[in-house]
Amino acid sequence: MRRMSTSSHFFHEVENFLAAANRRKLAMIMAPVAIVVFWAGSNFLASEDDSLEIRRAKVKRGPVTIKIIESGEMRAQDQVTISAVGDKQIRWLVPEGKWVEEGDTLARFESEKYEIARGEGQSDVLLAKADLAKALSELEAQQMQEDVIRKNYEILPPLAQKGFIMEYEVEEARLKYIEAKAKTRSLQAAAQAARANVVRAERALGQRERKLRQGAALAPRAGLVVYATVGDEENRKKIAVGMIPLEGMDLVYLPDVSSMLVDIQVSEVDLARLKVGLPVEVRLDAYPDEVFKGEIQTIADLAKPKFNLMTGKFGGAKIFDVTIRVLERDLRLKPGLTATADIIAHKYEDALYIPIESVFLDDQSQPFVYVKQRGKITPRPVVIGDSNERIVVIEKGLQEDDEILLGRPGNI
Repeated sequence: MRRMSTSSHFFHEVENFLAAANRRKLAMIMAPVAIVVFWAGSNFLASEDDSLEIRRAKVKRGPVTIKIIESGEMRAQDQVTISAVGDKQIRWLVPEGKWVEEGDTLARFESEKYEIARGEGQSDVLLAKADLAKALSELEAQQMQEDVIRKNYEILPPLAQKGFIMEYEVEEARLKYIEAKAKTRSLQAAAQAARANVVRAERALGQRERKLRQGAALAPRAGLVVYATVGDEENRKKIAVGMIPLEGMDLVYLPDVSSMLVDIQVSEVDLARLKVGLPVEVRLDAYPDEVFKGEIQTIADLAKPKFNLMTGKFGGAKIFDVTIRVLERDLRLKPGLTATADIIAHKYEDALYIPIESVFLDDQSQPFVYVKQRGKITPRPVVIGDSNERIVVIEKGLQEDDEILLGRPGNI
């Protein structure tokens, strides 16, 4: 048998139960005789006392399985993510839950403004090429002019030496040649800039054409279509037609349904009961009669505040994220399905157990029960073991078939 490290956790459960608090969901299954513990009118043989008007129960013995039950959502362990390629409005989406093959269309996007942008890009390329042609033509003409001026200048110095022309004429020709070379260099720079403009315009056109071609998202592999969700914790919604997702935003997932997980959240008071590898029974709301085997895969290291749906705020009790791996492969296991995880926290092969309602605390906060024996009712100290919201395992103080009260007698 396993004792709890302290009794404070159990006492807290008792007080919560008596206050009708439903903080967490736990269950107790009796095997192999399939005894299920229920409260009112249960197999504890509760009865009415005509004089005291207090219901009674008998101490039971047998195998006990203590479970921690939480609900969560299924997801695939591995999946391919299809992301948005730009700020383009979604015009069509493949139905969620449909099986697609590699190359199938998953989404189509608006194309009108990208067709306009491509036309503008084509015009920019034409204008840039026209500017380049003009710059090259002017450069070619200038280079020819410079060549003529150079040749004219080169023949003048010998003529000046022979006295056929004056020295100032040679100087004028030299200055004219220097000016021609400077103009040629300027036109060469202009032609180079025009050529760069053509490259930029063509690159911009290429980008616009790629965006236009990205008017559809295709499946990179076969898989089951699952829509991505957007928004914060309070305003989450699935991707839908008409939305304009930002570039890089998740659109569609293609999960590997051969390896499925269940994400749940467990209260901090149950953390000590958990460890990686604990067996889990997984049930789906869609198939309530089917049980799938699983085990705890990961337990978060850090707690986080629980979101209160009533107040719309975080706070109060802390919770831990727990991931459960489903050990079976079944095509019915699909991402997004609501699942209930029965964590097998502890098993007693042979244990005494009583309704939790029958346990009280004395002045020193020690547990005791009221036992009816030979017509007399007396308090008796007990040593408790594990518990849930319905029963508690008794390690010492009672015997099988002892009759106990389910409430405080008024005359004691």
